[in-house]
Amino acid sequence: MENQPKPFSAERTKLTVAKITVFYALFFVAMKIVIIFQGAWVLPNLVICLPIALTGLAAWYLLKIKKVNWLFVIISIVVISAVRYYETEAVHWLHSYLNS
Repeated sequence: MENQPKPFSAERTKLTVAKITVFYALFFVAMKIVIIFQGAWVLPNLVICLPIALTGLAAWYLLKIKKVNWLFVIISIVVISAVRYYETEAVHWLHSYLNS
């Protein structure tokens, strides 16, 4: 019981955000794979997956070694938010750029 972080503590918050990042990355990549099989553009959608997949892998690794820090939490929130906000525009831009 001594090794368990206290409820609503900073340590528990960091662990929770890292776990959410891992699960969201899995969901996002799975979602992109499904839409690719439904006929969406392959390369732009895979490129858009990359930052979130790498963030998810980093979160999984940090959870595995139990060394989650606030810098990673902030960076993961910013990366996920930015990718989701600019996703549609980025996919269209990447499609036009890669097919020119």
